[in-house]
Amino acid sequence: MITMTARKPGRCSRSGQPIKPGDRILWNPKTKTAILAGSDHIVIGGRDYYRNRAGRCEDAPCCGCCTI
Repeated sequence: MITMTARKPGRCSRSGQPIKPGDRILWNPKTKTAILAGSDHIVIGGRDYYRNRAGRCEDAPCCGCCTI
């Protein structure tokens, strides 16, 4: 996945929330889908984690990083 700024409006493939131009997103070029990155960015062991407004990551509850 690529972290980037949205250029066009769209919809988050995970949450269904609207994506506005200027929002930070995780873009998957293979599936051509976007996930809202949210405002909370954490790097642990060289891996990027993005938590949404509810404080949960895009992998919640699978990976366990939401307890950070």
